[in-house]
Amino acid sequence: MKRFTQILSRPIVRIGVCLAVVLHCGFAPERAHAQQKSLEERQPLELVFADSIVPQDRHETMLTTGVWYFRHHSAYQALLTQKVEWGISDQLQVATFIQLVNSSNALGSTRTGVGDIEVGARYTWSNAGSPFTHVALALEAGFPTGNSGKGLSEGAYSVSTSVLLSRELGQGKYQLFSTTGTEIIIKHRRLDSSDDPPRNSVFSNGGLSVRIGPGWAVGEMSVSSNRWSGGSETQLAFTPSYVWRLGKRAELLFGVPIGLTSSTDRVGGVVKFTFELGGKPD
Repeated sequence: MKRFTQILSRPIVRIGVCLAVVLHCGFAPERAHAQQKSLEERQPLELVFADSIVPQDRHETMLTTGVWYFRHHSAYQALLTQKVEWGISDQLQVATFIQLVNSSNALGSTRTGVGDIEVGARYTWSNAGSPFTHVALALEAGFPTGNSGKGLSEGAYSVSTSVLLSRELGQGKYQLFSTTGTEIIIKHRRLDSSDDPPRNSVFSNGGLSVRIGPGWAVGEMSVSSNRWSGGSETQLAFTPSYVWRLGKRAELLFGVPIGLTSSTDRVGGVVKFTFELGGKPD
């Protein structure tokens, strides 16, 4: 014990002990803070086709402006969209998705106008048995506000239900996610008896996100099929993307959908800008 006291009395040892104490006190809170990061900080606010599992806080608004471009041989479609999400509570939120501009040459010459509208609601369990397991249920309704005679809408009233699943790995560095559900056509405005009407379909959009740099590298696989309801289409696409966290509550997403079946758009491009307002004080 006496020898141990003599060692501590040496100046260089005293300085080393003091530095160790200071470093421990300085970095311990930082490590604790990293472990206490919210779901909003650990995961992207938006994905390309799948729905992000991150819910809106009570009275928080999230605005997402998107620019979409798809091409299938000589046919193309370009969209300017706006999504608004608002948290009724920390678990329940409502949303509206509007195609502000829809431009397409599906019927020959290029036509431009307003597209369709979707409204929906979602309930999220952020802690489903584990802080890194998340589940949500969503319900959406689609309205054909676009002009189907100009190829700007399918002219269908629809209802879709979906289940969102998310599992984080590596303390949130990796995320496996999926959005799986069905879309049911309630009513269709047919202009011509020879038209092939939209049919009920099943869909699943899932993939993996990895935290890299100031954002996330994401790979999504999206599949949709109407064969179970008498249709003949199975659309399959792979979409690599990067979600750049610009600030604490703002993101910029870049994605490139690549079609893998004959009925899928061959290639496309997606850009989304997302930011949040209100909710809990920082």
